[in-house]
Amino acid sequence: MKIKSFLVAALLMVAAFAGSVSAAPVYVGTWNVDNGPSWYPNGSQPILTAQDAAAFLFGGVASDYAISTVDSSVANINFTAWISVWGGPASIVAENFFQDTGVVGVYDTPGDTSAYIKDHCYQGGCINYAFKVDSKNVPEPSSLLLFGLGLVGFAVARRRKA
Repeated sequence: MKIKSFLVAALLMVAAFAGSVSAAPVYVGTWNVDNGPSWYPNGSQPILTAQDAAAFLFGGVASDYAISTVDSSVANINFTAWISVWGGPASIVAENFFQDTGVVGVYDTPGDTSAYIKDHCYQGGCINYAFKVDSKNVPEPSSLLLFGLGLVGFAVARRRKA
């Protein structure tokens, strides 16, 4: 009976640990919004969220990235980004924010926004910091569970021999 309760407790601990595993973000680089392509000619540039811009500049897909306006420290990630706004001042918004009032996906109408376009971040302070979360390096919960079961089985086998 002791072995069964030990097995159950060990399985619960491994399952709880496996469910809580997550990848830590890694700083990959910065960009100034105004270093993007020129807004002119109208309608020739895409609307990019900050996450889209990071994926374009550093590779991968937008959902791989966390963006910050603070600095390159993982501890200071604030999930916000600088953007240019057609007809308005540069703004800080959520990292996945975009506004598209004209042709879908194109920076072509007053009010459109982009995190990588030369338009209204000319004051030089529109720096976005990109952090990538590489989920490929984190063991899947099922792998950890199998590993834990193997360890428990090994412990039970040793205990029976003794």
